[in-house]
Amino acid sequence: IFPSFRLFPAMADTPEPTTPKLAGGQDDDKDAPVSIEESLKDGKIIILFKNTGNAPPLKQKKFKLQAQANFGSVIEFLRKQLRYKPSEPLFLFVNCTFQPSPDETVAELFKCFHNNGKLVINYCTTAAWG
Repeated sequence: IFPSFRLFPAMADTPEPTTPKLAGGQDDDKDAPVSIEESLKDGKIIILFKNTGNAPPLKQKKFKLQAQANFGSVIEFLRKQLRYKPSEPLFLFVNCTFQPSPDETVAELFKCFHNNGKLVINYCTTAAWG
């Protein structure tokens, strides 16, 4: 009742797509999954800051911060990087989802919400999520 499906000759002869290789024959593993233990081995965590809305972008977006630091120190660190005064509004969100409590440790946030070995923190000057 149903017609049989077959590949067109041009589709059957096309090779499978391959992943690009680096010059040394090594795979490009910048997006490869990273284990939690491997990321925490030196006691530091890679944090990736992404600006949202009208927040100014950082020249350097990736930083290594102490895993045992609390999230309040991350807020202070970002304020220094942006040269924001304490009176200026700044909102930080983990993975575009929620604002952590200032006393939450960075290591716990990383364990729960890391993305390929990085903790992604979005920042903006107005409350965008949550």
